[in-house]
Amino acid sequence: MRSIAIIAAVLMSLCIDGLADDKVEHGDWSSQFMEGMGEATTHENGMSVFGMLCAENNCRYYFANNTECQPRVTYPMMVTTNQGALAIEALCEKVESANGDVMLYWFNENSKMNQAFATSSELSFSFPLNNGKFKVSSFSMNGFACNVSTSGSYSYKFLWWLL
Repeated sequence: MRSIAIIAAVLMSLCIDGLADDKVEHGDWSSQFMEGMGEATTHENGMSVFGMLCAENNCRYYFANNTECQPRVTYPMMVTTNQGALAIEALCEKVESANGDVMLYWFNENSKMNQAFATSSELSFSFPLNNGKFKVSSFSMNGFACNVSTSGSYSYKFLWWLL
């Protein structure tokens, strides 16, 4: 049920930007709120997207890089930050949007990751490809701390201080 709510929220954010209760931009990040949900997101030159979505008292990060994946299959990734590299497992989910299907890779937040993200000026995702090479996507973290509360756990209230 939680996956359905999160996917529905992403659909709304991808398709219905104009209906958001409030959209705030800070640096290279933006956040928006709609019907009890919040999202903070940034883009890499229109090629990739990285963000955090909170719904039903749960927050998760997501990443999309236009790479096909099998829904409900986990994929390994490496995230590099100013504090070092973090190995993550991300769950693939297909989300329908106004521009067609988008393959999103979801991963859970944790305090170590949140701290590394909040103190980095840039982070990069290294995504393994079938040919033995990696696809790398880099994101500016300028504005991330403004969109995500840095006090304690990020959990559900990560964006609500902006309201």
